[in-house]
Amino acid sequence: MRTQVRVPEDRDLSIDFARALCLPVVVLLHALQMGIGGDPLRASNALAGFEPLAWATWPLMIMPVFFICGGFASITQWRRLRGHGETVAHYVRVRAVRLAQPVVAVTAAVGAVLGAMLACGVDAGFVQSFAFRLAEPLWFIPVYLICTAAVPAMSWLHRHAPWPTYLGLAGAAVVVDALSRGFGLPVGAFNWIFVWLFAQQLGFGLRDGWFSRRSPWVLAAIAAFAYGFIGMLVGVFGYSHDMLDNLNPPSLAILALALGQVCLFALLQPAIRRLVQRRTVLGVVFVFGVYGMVIYLWHTFAMAVVTGAQLLLGLPFPPVLSPQWWATRPLWILAIALVVAGCCLVVPKLEALWPKPVERPTPLAAVVLWAACAVAGVGVFLTLGYVPWQHGVIAWSLVTVAVVALIIGGPGARDPRARADEISAVAASGRAR
Repeated sequence: MRTQVRVPEDRDLSIDFARALCLPVVVLLHALQMGIGGDPLRASNALAGFEPLAWATWPLMIMPVFFICGGFASITQWRRLRGHGETVAHYVRVRAVRLAQPVVAVTAAVGAVLGAMLACGVDAGFVQSFAFRLAEPLWFIPVYLICTAAVPAMSWLHRHAPWPTYLGLAGAAVVVDALSRGFGLPVGAFNWIFVWLFAQQLGFGLRDGWFSRRSPWVLAAIAAFAYGFIGMLVGVFGYSHDMLDNLNPPSLAILALALGQVCLFALLQPAIRRLVQRRTVLGVVFVFGVYGMVIYLWHTFAMAVVTGAQLLLGLPFPPVLSPQWWATRPLWILAIALVVAGCCLVVPKLEALWPKPVERPTPLAAVVLWAACAVAGVGVFLTLGYVPWQHGVIAWSLVTVAVVALIIGGPGARDPRARADEISAVAASGRAR
């Protein structure tokens, strides 16, 4: 007998379902991308140029879904805070703490494992290549933090000029692609902002019911146009047919993919809402919601631990993409999953030791400064890696100082009118966001 679960009025569980479904796909792709082999031993992207996966990335590249769902959740949270009389600075501070704080512990843990490898005599060249690969999934944190910090401004634009905002972001992405791909100018990185802000803005539209008010035929037509546009980019303009290639930096293909995905999600949303009423499904969604950030960040630590154990035990590393390599992938993924499960039990208890943000007014300029410091710290990890150790210490220090400063807040006295648990309650409500 099917058990129905009452859905809270202020929460759309279809959004939580989408994120719960996408999270293991992302972690699985990261695990498969970690290719360790060769003589001397080196870490590389195992799936780079792997044709069987290239076309599969059209449905499997689901990073746009995260930003679409993030936009849905973020504008809901911002409107709730604004309704309580809170400021932009308060909102950005809450979100910056929530996103940057977990980075402090996970980067320290990964750095410790890498340091142990070096201390045990593991080849420094391998450790450096491995460390660079482990840092790559961190890209999500600074980009998502920037997009989230822009929510108040983008929400205002969404309310007063929705279509110019969509078209402006899309037009900016077109210009960046034209300059970078057509003229070789080093401006492609700007699309980390334009493309993902566009996807987030689609989440705003989803939240306000624009897509649900369209007929299924209209949504299907828009999705078909979006995927047809990707086909034109690939066939006419030489874009890669591998969406993983189009992700770094994001290109027009990813922007079009976001448009297609939001329409497909809107088509499926009524069925998803019925499905998530089942207690078993809701339980799975709840688990991924509570531990989503732990799973996403700490699976890199899990890969470091499993690799370290493999080196310690003297187990072989089969040639990447060989039959032996594929045969060992189930064990590799299972080992990573077990370590991640352990992290889900331990990490939240460690994170609870952090002091709660102090309730005091904090100028927006100060909040932006410290958020930028956190972004810069993660950027050092992404561009320079965990090793040499000087890079890792600089990056970790930047993030840690930013988090501590955001927790302390100020300058100024504590706000006597502040609700004592406001920041922590909002941070908890955005645990999976």
